[in-house]
Amino acid sequence: MKKREIVEYSVRNLKYTKVRSWLTMVGIFIGIMAIVVLIGLVEGLKSEITEELSKFGANTIIITPSSAVGGVASGTAYGVTKGKLFENDYEKIKKVAGVEYISKVISGRVNAIYKDEQVALSVFGIEPDVFREVSVLEIEKGRFLEENDHGTAVIGYNIAEDTFEKKVETNSFIEIDGKNYRVAGILKKTGSSTFNPDNIVFIHFEDAKEVFEDKLAKDEINTIRLTVFDGEDTEEISEEIKNVLLSAHKVKEEDKDFSIITSKQINERVEQVTGMLTLFLGAVAGISLIVGGIGIANTMFMNVIERTREIGILKAIGASRKEIVGLFVIEALILGFFGGILGVIVGWIVLVIIGYAIGMNIVLSPFIAIVSLIFSGALGAFSGYIPAKNASEISPMESLRYE
Repeated sequence: MKKREIVEYSVRNLKYTKVRSWLTMVGIFIGIMAIVVLIGLVEGLKSEITEELSKFGANTIIITPSSAVGGVASGTAYGVTKGKLFENDYEKIKKVAGVEYISKVISGRVNAIYKDEQVALSVFGIEPDVFREVSVLEIEKGRFLEENDHGTAVIGYNIAEDTFEKKVETNSFIEIDGKNYRVAGILKKTGSSTFNPDNIVFIHFEDAKEVFEDKLAKDEINTIRLTVFDGEDTEEISEEIKNVLLSAHKVKEEDKDFSIITSKQINERVEQVTGMLTLFLGAVAGISLIVGGIGIANTMFMNVIERTREIGILKAIGASRKEIVGLFVIEALILGFFGGILGVIVGWIVLVIIGYAIGMNIVLSPFIAIVSLIFSGALGAFSGYIPAKNASEISPMESLRYE
């Protein structure tokens, strides 16, 4: 038999058992669909996180206070340097070579009143001129804080639109800690997960010192944000900053009471988490593929039993063992391959629906689709090989006597 004849013969046999063929493909179909959907979701999540990291800034470094076990310090005891940052730390870091812009921040939760409605808000005290250089903030309405703005605030999009029953407009007043602040500007919505200004009120650093004077030690700050010059090695500078703070706080590295965050560190953690997630979800989807492979093998074994007499006739008219194996392997390969095609198509449709429903950018990877198709076809052929081999070893005389 010619190769083309073998393929045509295999396709014709599958047409005769349409229901069984479709049911056999279900296992492969579900497995491939699961792989496409799950890996697509992970890649989409990774893409969104990468986009967030780009907002964070490749040359940005953030320093926060923390306890020796890694938690953010919240103690307010005066004179205790453990788990705290002070303006003296800021001044020392400012002198590190390669630092372009550096900003100090104090922050906390404060009760705020607007139109007689009181809520607790996150308030950040910033140095307006430099803070804009170390963070990505865009104005929706009004303007950003200026260096001489006291008694003035810029608010996040969610605070303006959703926090209070009535929308907050520019030039209206919000009472913070008993003092009225005029709203100079409203920020554009970001939805960021690394640093989300949508729910933050920004006021001048000096105003914030008055707001938090009973909650912070003298000259205490909560965060230091900085950027390094283009071309500088962010990791090297962060290492130097670490050494400066270790010396200033008189602690060893294993007892350090601060955390230094760079985009590289965040990216490495993201890669680690998404990599593990991809492996886990891939393993879950792989179980469906194994079940699908067993289904194909079972179908091919049944085919061999039902077509024993047919095999005998084929051998009697000169079909070789190799050709008999080819007939059954090609049938199994077709089942696997077309199950894979259906899985990829339906998987992509499901991904698009999920992406639309949750508002997430979904990655439809052609590479994953191609690999899935190759794998599903190979799995089908592999699952059909043993039944095909058994079929080729049946004696022509026994086959012809089979009823």
